[in-house]
Amino acid sequence: MKVFKRLEDFPGNFPKPVATIGNFDGVHLGHRRLIRDLVERAAKIGGTPTVITFHPHPLQVLAPDNAPRQMQTLEQKLATIELYGIRLVIVIPFDRDFAQIRARDFAVNILWGLLHLHEVYVGPNFAFGHRREGSFNLLKEIGEEKGFLVGKIHQVQFRGSRVSSTAVRQALVSGQVALARRLLGRPFSLEGPVVHGERIGEEIQFPTANVQAVNELTPRKGVYITRIALDDKRYPAVTNIGTRPTVTGTDEEAETTIETHILDFRENLYGRKLTVEFLARLRDEHRFPNLEALAGQIRRDVAQTRRYFRYIEKITIRP
Repeated sequence: MKVFKRLEDFPGNFPKPVATIGNFDGVHLGHRRLIRDLVERAAKIGGTPTVITFHPHPLQVLAPDNAPRQMQTLEQKLATIELYGIRLVIVIPFDRDFAQIRARDFAVNILWGLLHLHEVYVGPNFAFGHRREGSFNLLKEIGEEKGFLVGKIHQVQFRGSRVSSTAVRQALVSGQVALARRLLGRPFSLEGPVVHGERIGEEIQFPTANVQAVNELTPRKGVYITRIALDDKRYPAVTNIGTRPTVTGTDEEAETTIETHILDFRENLYGRKLTVEFLARLRDEHRFPNLEALAGQIRRDVAQTRRYFRYIEKITIRP
């Protein structure tokens, strides 16, 4: 997959780009349906399946207090998009100067004049250009003038509601990681290096890896059944997101940490990058009277996690 992070670097020599435009945070089921349709359409006409996105998110520039926390870093997003067959990505740097470009100028000078789009597909509520003045109808009108096709995206629904990045975020901040997994079509994941902690886990026989996540958005505080991806292998784990109130003695003031206990794993992980995939929520984080009580609860969490993975394995291999 070719990625261009500046418009001036784009060579303009890709055959018949069949494109969509959006932020694509999370690359959820709706995005995946669109990408699948783009790839199939491009294959039929000998074109290039293309994604046009923006970085940073426009609201982070125009209204940072209202900007949604992103589920993925740009590199995570690009890696996910590549998995589904996209061959070309244009990452447009979004700043205040770019925000001043009028809708018609964006469509005529960039989409048609620079990127040479052959077809472009957007949602029915698509808005673009200065103060979001451009609409689907305007883009379609310009496409008819210049000779590129503009089509509408078919929206994907789950349980009667439209699948969207907002819906996934709402699931995560409420701790519903199983619902987020259904909306994404894969587990929500965090990535980051393992850093040194206070090693309390070792004292109670449940050593943990303290993950310094690079993602902006994390699920609600609590304890989760997770799976750890490390060096192309995956391991069952129990992960706590919270302030460790039993250790710190407070429920509010301590820094939020992400600590994961990988079942039956004893390797040194300091400095190595882990991916934590969230599968199901076990419970809220609690303050226990002492470390012995905490260890007892962790034993129960581990036992429940083992039952979960045994069940998953059973239904996976069922004939």
